[in-house]
Amino acid sequence: MSTPKLIRPQISQDNADKGWVYHLSHTDLDGYGAQFMLKAAGINTRCFNADYRDIPLAVDKIVEQIIEEGEPASLLLTDLNLTLDQADQIDKRIKKLKVLTTLQLLDHHATGADCAAKYDWYYLDTERCATKLAFEAVADLMPQDQRAQFALRADFVDMGDRWLKDEPLFRKSLYLLGLVMQDDHLAPPLADLKRSYRFHLIEHFFQAHERGENLESIERGLYDVRKNFLVGRIDEQDLNNPELPLNDKFHILSASVLDETTVPMLDIDGVRTGVFFNWPHDVWRGVIMDMMETRHKMDMAIGVRGNGKLSLRANPGVDAGAISAKYFRGGGHPGAAGGELRDNRLRDLDHAVSSIKQTINPAPPVATAKLGSMITIQPPRKGAQKK
Repeated sequence: MSTPKLIRPQISQDNADKGWVYHLSHTDLDGYGAQFMLKAAGINTRCFNADYRDIPLAVDKIVEQIIEEGEPASLLLTDLNLTLDQADQIDKRIKKLKVLTTLQLLDHHATGADCAAKYDWYYLDTERCATKLAFEAVADLMPQDQRAQFALRADFVDMGDRWLKDEPLFRKSLYLLGLVMQDDHLAPPLADLKRSYRFHLIEHFFQAHERGENLESIERGLYDVRKNFLVGRIDEQDLNNPELPLNDKFHILSASVLDETTVPMLDIDGVRTGVFFNWPHDVWRGVIMDMMETRHKMDMAIGVRGNGKLSLRANPGVDAGAISAKYFRGGGHPGAAGGELRDNRLRDLDHAVSSIKQTINPAPPVATAKLGSMITIQPPRKGAQKK
């Protein structure tokens, strides 16, 4: 099978390199690898990543951006095995757009066969992973002297993603797969920064591999590779502080970037409080320490789990334990406390914030007549008609 070329925005012949490709891909090595290939080819891309369950939400976000921009665009999906219902919904959404938008999907999961049979934009090839399909789709747009190198890189990802155990580099490919999936210690809302970090890891891994380094050598050098990502992104004094663990330096980077668009702030009894939803605990701990103590962006932080469980941390002068006891059926120390919300099935950050607001300022109860209560019945007004 011959992989189709990348469909680019249909602007004009003179502006073939203009316009945006909105690239939605999976959250593993193959998903990021496909985006890595488009980046290497110099394509104007706006990247998004989603697990299978989050595909509809991600597409909604992309469509909103396309409408806001108002310019011809392309939507490319890679390494995402759609259900037939998802494919139907995406097809309808793109066709209804008043902004000219092309649709293309490159995937290798055999369970998408029914979608591929129904839609010509759904390209399925079970013999190549998404990274390899993406490379072949843009190879002609890469500099001539880089094509052979990136072809080998695509083959390398293919070994691990499609579990080609007989290939001599299989275990090395699996190592890269695991490396990309490891916790990056960056804040969950910072999707673009997290993607840049993964591209940084992938590029440096391949450079070491192409120099002939073995896995032990690559692993020994990983600390420096991770630290190099922070160069120019955090203060040099923090970067080179030998008493700061590397993970904490990534937390400092996150704290420097986060604002109220990613961390909503609430006023709870006069205390400026940041709300965080489903963050890894170690990342949450490190980021809020810098946001509260160094940057003074807030005086209390509430970490919320999907099951409604809460962790509260506060600056000196704020009693997190008392606040939790007052509102959240919990308690603890002034600086650290736990609690819970009545709602134990929280969907996302907006839902968590809404639930906290409702807990702090509950809606007044609706007056209802109870059984046995006295109800005064007013006599009919004079002149009222009887029925």
